[in-house]
Amino acid sequence: MWLKVVTMEEQQTKTWKTVGTYNNYDDAAVKKNELHESYQEVKIKRGGKDGAIFRVKAWSAPQKENKKKGKKNVNKNVRS
Repeated sequence: MWLKVVTMEEQQTKTWKTVGTYNNYDDAAVKKNELHESYQEVKIKRGGKDGAIFRVKAWSAPQKENKKKGKKNVNKNVRS
């Protein structure tokens, strides 16, 4: 039996954003369907007392930032 060793660099955790909180599933399902175009994953979580609250949560993969290196101004002390 092979065991896969997972390092900290390989683990990716998702940070879910709560988009809305509703009192019934139907309203939460409408919001979930609206958000499918904007986010990669959307889910409905049930919670609260007796499961009476429905939270719509959304997640998208973080975008990589393109860092451009600026050129140093070589001629900044030159007078014209």
